[in-house]
Amino acid sequence: MSTLIQFFGRVLAGVILAATVVAAGAAGERIELTDTEKAWIKENPVVKFGYDPGWGPFSYRDARGEFTGIDADYLKLIGQRLGLTFKPVHSLSWPEAYEAARKGEAHFLVSTAEDEERGRDFVFTGAYNSFPMAFVTRHDAPAVMSLNDLSGKRVAGVQGYVEVAVLAREHPDIQRVMVESMDEAFLAVASGRADVAATNIANANYIIKSLGLSNLKIAGVMPYLFDLRYAVRKDQPVLRDLLDKGVASLSAKDRQDIVGPWVGVEYVRIVRWDYVMRWVAGGVVVAGVFFGFMAWRNRLLSRELAERTRIQTELETARRRLEELNEEKTGLMRMAAHDLRNPLNGLMLNVEILSEGAAPKDREALDRIMVLSHQMIHMIRNLLDVQALEDGRRRLKIEAVDVPGEVEDVLAAMQTLAERKRITLTTQFARTAPRALADRAALRQVLNNLVGNAVKYSPYDREVTVDVEPATDGKLVLRVRDQGPGIMADEMPRLFQKYVCLSARPTGGEQSTGLGLAIVKQLVTAMDGAVWCESKPGEGAVFIVELPAVVAGEATG
Repeated sequence: MSTLIQFFGRVLAGVILAATVVAAGAAGERIELTDTEKAWIKENPVVKFGYDPGWGPFSYRDARGEFTGIDADYLKLIGQRLGLTFKPVHSLSWPEAYEAARKGEAHFLVSTAEDEERGRDFVFTGAYNSFPMAFVTRHDAPAVMSLNDLSGKRVAGVQGYVEVAVLAREHPDIQRVMVESMDEAFLAVASGRADVAATNIANANYIIKSLGLSNLKIAGVMPYLFDLRYAVRKDQPVLRDLLDKGVASLSAKDRQDIVGPWVGVEYVRIVRWDYVMRWVAGGVVVAGVFFGFMAWRNRLLSRELAERTRIQTELETARRRLEELNEEKTGLMRMAAHDLRNPLNGLMLNVEILSEGAAPKDREALDRIMVLSHQMIHMIRNLLDVQALEDGRRRLKIEAVDVPGEVEDVLAAMQTLAERKRITLTTQFARTAPRALADRAALRQVLNNLVGNAVKYSPYDREVTVDVEPATDGKLVLRVRDQGPGIMADEMPRLFQKYVCLSARPTGGEQSTGLGLAIVKQLVTAMDGAVWCESKPGEGAVFIVELPAVVAGEATG
């Protein structure tokens, strides 16, 4: 449910940005510097920084031992604007990184929360990241709705982290379980050595995913934020001023572009309804911009208010049921998807009306709104499809299907999308290719997802090929081949899982919800077929679908 809410929130923010046509802080923009700052940069062209190696997705070392994460992306952009080169000083833990910077081995630290003790050694820039605190428990534990719920609990935390110091200072009745890293804190909760782990919500979601701790959940989110800043050594005041200018130059779009691909928070068994209502209210604001001139606006808003009150009551009831029955979560997701589809269709209709008489300078913003609205509709359809398949409500009608004909229809529908990126769609059919035993609508949905993904992840001026050929043992084989970045070997096991976004990114700014391939897998399996992928990084990917073929003389129906 929260993945859906977060996606809609991100897209609604994009709608507002497009409607107001605001663009600030473009990458590559230079920052106005004083003579003192220019001289400092000339004397210090390479600036060293320390980081917590276990603080994903903000800062960590990847499989090649290289510094990566949200902080790496921020420093790359700020370095371009300041004309500085930032070099990481690797360490094995946060206390080691902190001590190294304090001794002068690094100029500054990234992702540091400001407090009185740290102020003895460092000066701090303005905040460039802000995230709420989250509490993580095992699945069988109750929700954490306030800090009072932690009374007498064993809370795991890392020595030197501000979260631990705040909890210890404000709630001395909490039992602290000190560990070496956040990974160890989550493992302590998973194994029962601790009851709760406290960290910011982005870090919590990252660790649960990366460690595959399926028995943990985000049980509560507090309403106050932890601001993350750069901590600069006190003997480097000019560097602090330079970094502050870099932080100040970051626009809302810069932050969204950097943080968005890394952060996708998933809640388990608990929903913060105050956050749900904020996103719903935001949707009403966007709708009001376009419908405000209509005479019946007040009546419509009154009806929506009454409906929203009814929905809120139902959601509160559902929240209590979620604590007892985890499967109720799917029902709430389906309801939210249905309720959002109607206002979105109305929004798209009115955008079309506005576009007819819009000036050329306004039409680009309206086109962007239409694209974002289509993305939201696509997300809703995918969610409903997933739920229908999992609930067994979708019934397939297996019949003899002309696969080449279906391929040609899908490629014709995809032609406009491919032309935007100058991608050529080609086909190759075996003369002896038999018909497949499949559900016609399901097969077309599989083709739409696979061809759409191939176009989405292929660079401009490339080719996407769809082959249909017979195989042995009464199987028909369908191959969708692209010339994109390919898929890493260690990511293959997660390829067809729900809500999974791999390291490859769409090449034209398209959105990826992580549901398309999961739907493909479920539909192909339901048709008694198989689907898999063959790929080498940098050499594109080939998705292969194997379906039962119609044997000559076999009756179907």
